[in-house]
Amino acid sequence: MMNPRLILAALLLATPLLYAQDDAQEAQKIEIKLVPTKEAAQPQKGPAPPHEPFQITITFKNTDGSKTTKQRTYTLVATTDADLASFRDDSRVPIKTSALDSQSMQLNTDVDFIKFSKAADSVYLGLRISTQTYAEGVSTQQGDRVNMHPITNSHQYTVTPTLPIGKLTTVYSSADAANDTKEEIQVLIQPLSAK
Repeated sequence: MMNPRLILAALLLATPLLYAQDDAQEAQKIEIKLVPTKEAAQPQKGPAPPHEPFQITITFKNTDGSKTTKQRTYTLVATTDADLASFRDDSRVPIKTSALDSQSMQLNTDVDFIKFSKAADSVYLGLRISTQTYAEGVSTQQGDRVNMHPITNSHQYTVTPTLPIGKLTTVYSSADAANDTKEEIQVLIQPLSAK
């Protein structure tokens, strides 16, 4: 028969080992629960700020006194903080240079968008504008023949205004007080969702 002292000693020695083994398994379970997975450890990217679409209307207006002599309007849709394109309006206009002859003149309106971003209730718009227009002609006479020599006006502007949304704003104005003429560039920004 087995010695009761040996059985008691084996039980006394085995009991702490069993408890230690249970504690190690529990610690391992807890450790597995606390260690995040690789997917959870990577920072989550928030959604990119939405690019808002706007309708941009640019008007070139010339006045003589209180009378509008020329007005050209261009409308396009653009998205904030996106790469913006340019627009070109090129036309050829026949100009009579004499009773028998005419000459074609190239007239241009070019607009390049430099920057377009939104902050609160206004937008920042950077524009590079080039225009070439027919101004008038100078006539000369050679014997019986009268010749007309056309003159063009070329202008280049860079304007970078902060514009209120929904309000027509003059971003450039040039007045010739001697001839009572005025040239203006006006811009209207409207949210596309308002249409």
